[in-house]
Amino acid sequence: MTTLVDALNAAVNHHMAGHADAAAAGYARILAAEPAQPDALHLSGVLSAQTGNLAAAIRSIGRAIHVRPAAASPWGHLGAALRAAELPEQAERALRRALALDPANGDALEAQGASLHALARYAESRHWLDRAARLRPGHAETLLNLGTVLRDLRRFDEADSCFDAVLARNPARSDAHLARAVGRLVRGDLRAGWEGFEHRWRRFATPPWDGRPPGAATILLHMDQGFGDAMQFVRYAPLVAQIAAREGGRVILETHLLLFRLFNRAFGQSVQVLVRGEEPPPHDLHCPLMSLPYAFGTDLATIPASVPYLAPDPADVSRWRNRLAEQDGDRNDDGDRSGTAGLRVGLVWAGNPRHRNDRNRSIPVAALRPLLAVPGVRFVSLQTGDARADLPRLPGEGVRDAVERVRDFADTAAILANIDLLITVDTAMVHLAGAMGVPSWLLLPHVPDWRWLLDRADSPWYPSLRLFRQPRPGDWTTVVGTAAAVLKAQALRAARAAGR
Repeated sequence: MTTLVDALNAAVNHHMAGHADAAAAGYARILAAEPAQPDALHLSGVLSAQTGNLAAAIRSIGRAIHVRPAAASPWGHLGAALRAAELPEQAERALRRALALDPANGDALEAQGASLHALARYAESRHWLDRAARLRPGHAETLLNLGTVLRDLRRFDEADSCFDAVLARNPARSDAHLARAVGRLVRGDLRAGWEGFEHRWRRFATPPWDGRPPGAATILLHMDQGFGDAMQFVRYAPLVAQIAAREGGRVILETHLLLFRLFNRAFGQSVQVLVRGEEPPPHDLHCPLMSLPYAFGTDLATIPASVPYLAPDPADVSRWRNRLAEQDGDRNDDGDRSGTAGLRVGLVWAGNPRHRNDRNRSIPVAALRPLLAVPGVRFVSLQTGDARADLPRLPGEGVRDAVERVRDFADTAAILANIDLLITVDTAMVHLAGAMGVPSWLLLPHVPDWRWLLDRADSPWYPSLRLFRQPRPGDWTTVVGTAAAVLKAQALRAARAAGR
């Protein structure tokens, strides 16, 4: 007769051999017979985490801890699952408990460092990762996490040493290439960064275009990242078309439906714009939009920064002018703004909550109070997504919602054409405004995305953009306060110019 111990050993053997289905079935049979069996609960949760079901992992390991709270390993695995589920605050607490029970748990040390990194607690993160690295020298995941933290602490040489050590053992590790590339890009070493950045995507069946004249070939340009990335790098599409046209080639740009109208009117007949389908259109060569700087050998001095390269349809601009004027109550007989109510400023305070760095780049609505208190300014919300529900919670006299009837980015562009200034966090909106040449202010976390470089108030990508940076992690008070002071001065100048 098979005992519970035999059944558990059999399930563990399947688990260790990589037979996930058999292991899961074994754990399920044990738990059907004994629902509180702690080892089966724990290991079933570990298996769920390994197969991507983080919610089930957290539930199952949590039950194991409830049964046996003094065991260190379940606390460590719970913390790792919470970290993978992008719940770093909860992960940090669980991992703190795991390390109190077992200070030499290398996996928990590493996970604690990664969790604190996600919380922008960089010095603490480094402390735990240094301990993990001393405990298991040469461990690839630990070195990769430590290098990422060192990079964000601007200890670039030490970070590169970590990434180089990982790549010395496994030259094909794309995550190490990418982490090292981000460090090069944020320092402005663009050419070296672009080369490493090529490790981010999988190859098509067709050859990649490398910047050379393609003959009579058809080149497919396609999105491989988000909306903002597409708007930033689509500036290269007419340059590709110029090269292709010299030898009878052609260019197809495949994009998302929400970008189609905007891109379709940007390039005339030189680039054929299509909505992305299940299969790519016929082509000979391809290039992801974010690989175009690499293909052109772009460095800081050769960024194609002529704007605008995107523009809304004039009919859309007129329609949105009337809608905004109706909201403001200042429409005159010609449908234009009366100019008596001050600056119209668009506002975006949050990004996609599923973005891995959103907790650091988005601003709590209460922190916007100094900005929204500036007199002589009419704020309109261009916020989309989940954070739009926070609009009624914005401090001040109320911010009007401008995006209720927006269909796509062409409509958003038409709204931007009717404002004086955009103030935003790091989302797709800043790329659209920058591509249009709309005056914009970008409020940045202490560790910015690589494209905004370091320690400068301007951007070589967008001449109309001004950057406001956190002087230390999490310090939105200084950023918002500085932006509010500059906005107040600008509003006063505008009032004087209008004779108010």
